[in-house]
Amino acid sequence: MEGTPVVVGILYPAEWYGPAEGFAAELEALRALDPRLVVEVAPYDEPHELRTARGGPDPDAHRHRAPEVPDAAREVLARAEVVLAIDLPYDVATLAPNLRWVQAVGAGTAQLQSAGLAEAGVTLTSNGGSNSIGIAEFVMGRLLQVAKRFRELDVAQSEHRWDSLFGEQLAGRTLGLIGYGAINQAVATRAAAFGMTVLATRRRPSDPEPPIERFYGPDDLHAMLGRCDAVVAAAPETPDTIGLVGAAELAAMPPGSVFVNVGRGTLLDEPALIDALQRGHLAAAALDVASVEPLPAGNPLWDVPNLYLSGHCSSSPGALFRNLHELFRANLARYLAGEPLLNQVDLGRGY
Repeated sequence: MEGTPVVVGILYPAEWYGPAEGFAAELEALRALDPRLVVEVAPYDEPHELRTARGGPDPDAHRHRAPEVPDAAREVLARAEVVLAIDLPYDVATLAPNLRWVQAVGAGTAQLQSAGLAEAGVTLTSNGGSNSIGIAEFVMGRLLQVAKRFRELDVAQSEHRWDSLFGEQLAGRTLGLIGYGAINQAVATRAAAFGMTVLATRRRPSDPEPPIERFYGPDDLHAMLGRCDAVVAAAPETPDTIGLVGAAELAAMPPGSVFVNVGRGTLLDEPALIDALQRGHLAAAALDVASVEPLPAGNPLWDVPNLYLSGHCSSSPGALFRNLHELFRANLARYLAGEPLLNQVDLGRGY
């Protein structure tokens, strides 16, 4: 690699970063890493609903929906060895024969994997962790919103009613975490600070480590759910997690408990959640993700009692992109030095 130019393509739209001067400074910081680097910006992004569909169980079924690749992006892909991207065209190796490594903009990478990276022998790294603090704060906000009855208090204020709507405290309650990646690790730290007992699932359970009281394996999910006053799902989308939480899992949670999903919408059986809320088995649920995004206006989720919906916006973009570029610079330095990359995705497992 010594002396040979390394073309780096920035494929996400520059305006997503925020201030133009901040984006320009990030590009200069990349170029300053090594004189071999040629950094070029050529956006390629797909509609959100297609991105979600390509992360699902049958990505090839949506090829006909893929947009034309802009000429500028084609030109950069033809020469790129490294790209920073949120989306990639199908069969990307035909457009990018020199591609060796893709750094994902987000923590989720299923839509990028559907571009044929494994077949082409391309390394993929995620942006896992850059969103974690913002999303964890969002999760705690939802748990507090439910426990402290903020929605009801807002209604009482709008109706000029001085009602004493007392809430509950989080301290002393038990929180279960489905998945223990960067997001739920950040949730665990904050939940423990509130005095909650925290449990978590792990593919390979290990001895407890603060702040986790106990780890549960995949086969013991129901045992964990049965102990929880609230459950937060932040698991990657893999064949093992699609449909992981259905009617049986929701029934395993104690009456009056709360379910939160900030991972992937495909993890949840949404009709089963609707039923659990309508029957009053669950006190509340909060979803920042859905099986179909954007959620159609006629979807029944919109009108379910005690369901708190948000449009996949639990992260904090300002922090996300600063953290993303910090990770990308560190990984780019490692790549140039021939060292292992951070956050490398196992394309066999899918995460």
